[in-house]
Amino acid sequence: MAATPSQPDQPGFRPAVAEAGAETEAEAPFVSSASARLGSGFVAAVGKAKAEVLGVPRLSYGGVEICFGRAEARELLALLAVSRDGVSAEGIAETLWPGEVGGRRLDSAVREINRALRQAVGCPAGVRFVLKSGERRLLPSASFDTDFWRFEDACKLASIAAEDAVRVAALHEVLALYRGPLLAGCDDLWVLSLRQAAQRQAADAAERMAELMRADDPGRAVDVLRLAVECIDPCSETLWCLLMSVQGELGRLPAVRRSFALLRERLAEIDAVPSPQARQVYERFVR
Repeated sequence: MAATPSQPDQPGFRPAVAEAGAETEAEAPFVSSASARLGSGFVAAVGKAKAEVLGVPRLSYGGVEICFGRAEARELLALLAVSRDGVSAEGIAETLWPGEVGGRRLDSAVREINRALRQAVGCPAGVRFVLKSGERRLLPSASFDTDFWRFEDACKLASIAAEDAVRVAALHEVLALYRGPLLAGCDDLWVLSLRQAAQRQAADAAERMAELMRADDPGRAVDVLRLAVECIDPCSETLWCLLMSVQGELGRLPAVRRSFALLRERLAEIDAVPSPQARQVYERFVR
């Protein structure tokens, strides 16, 4: 059966929503303007399918979206896209379809993924895109370019780079790849810990990048931090405090007030209030 468009209420690989236009006025009400300055996403290597799982998941080849009619195909592709080394057949069944006849669903999912990719790429019957290595199923790097794998590589490089220029470039890559929560729209239990870890890595990248830019380019540090509190972790007091500090050092006192007000709003949504430390940062600049 040919691949069919996924339904709007089904988690899976779907088209991206158009991004909001960039805000040009500095320190205007918060929008995702910094994301436009940092760039977004990635360009897949020629000849590879582009799998994106940071944000709303989607799969494409040569700029053309690939969709699946069966839920198990979408679920399997999502799991393998965040598992570079693959997952055993038993692990797949336990993760995706516990208590069910996982073997049959796995075979069906593999067949549909292979069929849809062959159709998109124009390969003859028999070509496989989900490979078997021992007991593990995996997406081969020769056929797939995945944002999560690049995200992992950039995080690792940022942590080991000896030169600031290399570190900044890696941190830039981390933030550019982070379009939103990992596998947005999928709330299965196996996703949650991975999603939280990716969010922490992206927030940490924003903090480190802002600190590196703080002395020489504080305006850009503000951009990075505004992106972080808007698009990565709206409830991170660490990010909000650093943002208020840089804004205060630049003499942007109305922006400091605005940031503290927004921090209170975000925390109120989770029934919390700013800590004494956050209030101290605020009152350092605004009496």
